[in-house]
Amino acid sequence: MRTTILHKWVLAAFALITLSSLAQAQTMGGGDVKVFDYKNNPAIKTKMTVADNGWIYLMAHGKHESGETEVRVFRSKDDGVTFQEITHWTRSSYWFFQDFDIIVTGKDESDIRFWSVELLNDPAGNRSVLSVFKRNANLENGNAVRMYEKEFTNTQLYDVSIASNYRSPAPDLIGGDPFALAIAYTGFNSAENKSFVGYLISMEAGRKFKLHHPIFSQDGKEKIGKVDLSLGSTSSSMTHNKWPIMGVVFEMNRVGNSKSDIGFLSNFVDYDSDFRWAAPIKVNTFGEARGPKIQMMLDSEKDNTLAGKNSHNFMIMYNHYDSDERDWQIRYVYPKPNFRYKEGVTPTMDDLEEAPFATTSSDEFIGDLSYDKSYGHYLVTYADIFEYEDSEVWKLKYCWVPYDLLNDLKKWSVRYVYKDDFNTPVTPPQVDIHPIKRKACWAWGEYHTDKSVIRADTEWSTITSVEEILPQGEGVKLCTSSTDGYMMLKLPMDATWKAFVYDMQGRKVAEVSFEGEAYKLNVQHLPKGTYLLKVASDTGRFVEKFIVE
Repeated sequence: MRTTILHKWVLAAFALITLSSLAQAQTMGGGDVKVFDYKNNPAIKTKMTVADNGWIYLMAHGKHESGETEVRVFRSKDDGVTFQEITHWTRSSYWFFQDFDIIVTGKDESDIRFWSVELLNDPAGNRSVLSVFKRNANLENGNAVRMYEKEFTNTQLYDVSIASNYRSPAPDLIGGDPFALAIAYTGFNSAENKSFVGYLISMEAGRKFKLHHPIFSQDGKEKIGKVDLSLGSTSSSMTHNKWPIMGVVFEMNRVGNSKSDIGFLSNFVDYDSDFRWAAPIKVNTFGEARGPKIQMMLDSEKDNTLAGKNSHNFMIMYNHYDSDERDWQIRYVYPKPNFRYKEGVTPTMDDLEEAPFATTSSDEFIGDLSYDKSYGHYLVTYADIFEYEDSEVWKLKYCWVPYDLLNDLKKWSVRYVYKDDFNTPVTPPQVDIHPIKRKACWAWGEYHTDKSVIRADTEWSTITSVEEILPQGEGVKLCTSSTDGYMMLKLPMDATWKAFVYDMQGRKVAEVSFEGEAYKLNVQHLPKGTYLLKVASDTGRFVEKFIVE
């Protein structure tokens, strides 16, 4: 056997972490990066959003047992290879961060705008504040502009979601100049004993806002919980002059911390009074439900169709507890062709279809939805949990579906695994599309016994061809022997390393862990051919190409 080193390469992707020894391997991604490591164990929430130039922004909202709340924002300017923290806000005394959500707009550093909506609650439970801020690409101190603020008395706000149609605004500035920015939120008014959903809309890219409060309410505390919002497009075939639309889903009729129904409201983006629904549609037809997500089709250049017929197009997903199977499954909802927005008419479940999304007997929980207009795909990420040797094993999965085939699960993509078998509970994973690479990015939080960790990954970190690898600088040095079938790896630093060998089809054929600056890798079992070696730690990542002859 003889090994030949071809070139030195550095892969523009994420650092690998140690994987468990269970059998099922990842089918996408292949190397996540640790973005931040909390030295204690706060409850965390993440949100990922990508600017037009490919800069990846990641928000982490943490709540500590001490009562302190914090928000950190990280950014990657190198397609996810590294993330840098660019701001850190804390709240621990008079006000605390109840919830936080972000989006970005803009094409380059000069015009990128970082939008945040912040819910602040008074610990005494008497007041809440909803604030909308605009910041530049670098979130520099003193740069924040408060675009809107509303104080609510006798109120505690619960949850918030921000959305925009920036990526595909309606033509001729209809429904947004140059785009629309919208916010949905939930809370409880103690003076009125009502839980509520509110809606805030700017038709002028944040310059001016109009509040619709509430758009739905019901008696009782904590009856309404999590909320998600999406803005979408309509085509000329929908006969509404291509006006953009909004859709909001939320937990309602809540009992305790988990049992609830899922409510759905939709309208044109300005929440036109002539088209308001008399009540939300309860989209879960049976059983317990929670954690709803919604994504509207967002492409003003494509016709709204479903199964080849003119139809509004959107997707709702939620977690459903199956009392017979005693597990959590994902169900999804989409419109029938007869679903329409009509003056004075409130649609019902007769205008929608509901179907199971689950493909396994294990527990599945929805993470996030997004839309990729370049391919006309809905993007879905979720968590899959199953029992293995008396412990819970987690996987993070990703799939997509062309918008016109939303109704046919057989036409969906493969359910790819981007985070392999591991034993750590996670927060709902997030997904967004990288507009330049036209591939997905993911982020999530992990709960360990003594800490919480934020991680991220990308679709393009899987090696599928040499073209995805870029030559760049110094890295790992390989010393080969033509007689003993071993290859010596020499690294530029002392660290805990993980090494993976892939064939040129992207299949993993070897895997080892080691510490230090050098390791003797056994390659004598490899068939003749060309291989890629990835060596990574939390501080560095390198890739070499070599041939076994």
